[in-house]
Amino acid sequence: MENQSEIICRFCGSKIERDVYFCSNCGKQLRDKPLSTTLFRKMVAYAVSFFLPPFGLYYAWKYLRAGDYESKKVGVISIILTAISLAITIWLTAGFVNSVYQSINELNSLNI
Repeated sequence: MENQSEIICRFCGSKIERDVYFCSNCGKQLRDKPLSTTLFRKMVAYAVSFFLPPFGLYYAWKYLRAGDYESKKVGVISIILTAISLAITIWLTAGFVNSVYQSINELNSLNI
């Protein structure tokens, strides 16, 4: 009877432990490693999402594709932070452009 903690590698046919990511005999990848959800990795993803908004979508995509709940949560938070940052950037840019436009109009009215 086969041990329940072992499986057969689909590439080389050798017996390997069930929870490994690579075959110890042929070295082929058997399954994807889960993404790291340590505090440091989360902080990097959140900082990039907020301070460099377009690049936050990379982290969102990467973590949303992962299978576990914690990774998906990091992906959703990255999307939210990216959206908030983009909204703030657009609002500040619109205010700046409006201010410059008003200054130009005031200068034009003084020269007439």
